[in-house]
Amino acid sequence: MFKILRTLLNIKVILGAIVFGVGVFAVLVGILWTSKAKSITQVPATAILNIIEAPTETPLSPITTQTPTPSPTTSQQVPPPSGDIAIGNYVQVSGTGGDGLRLHNTAGVSSKVNHIAIEAELFLVKDGPVDADGYTWWELQDPYTDSVVGWGVGNYLIVVQNP
Repeated sequence: MFKILRTLLNIKVILGAIVFGVGVFAVLVGILWTSKAKSITQVPATAILNIIEAPTETPLSPITTQTPTPSPTTSQQVPPPSGDIAIGNYVQVSGTGGDGLRLHNTAGVSSKVNHIAIEAELFLVKDGPVDADGYTWWELQDPYTDSVVGWGVGNYLIVVQNP
């Protein structure tokens, strides 16, 4: 077996393989050298700035004013005046100047705020009055959502008839 290898791997074959490998390497280096990337001049980038206008303030609903109602001529009960808030009445937030009425967890300005009622929002009086921190407080509940409940100052509430 070694005789066969010796006859196949003589000095001429080995030198020929080395010359062939060097030649292939030289051709590949020449190809890579000629096809090297040309330098690209970089242009400074221009920033594109899209200015988005801030949203406009949503207009508040107009403040409804109470119109005097004529005195009833029938034997129906006379509705209470607008200043008389009582348990079971419907009241509307009014006079906050667009700031809204803060509904607190308990009666008092230092308690946690649960909800901010917007101007003209309607509530059902559930409890009160409670005098705290120089204000008269009423427990209010949203008639449409049972989860919105809190104590609000009576100064910003008006009684509404037949909501």
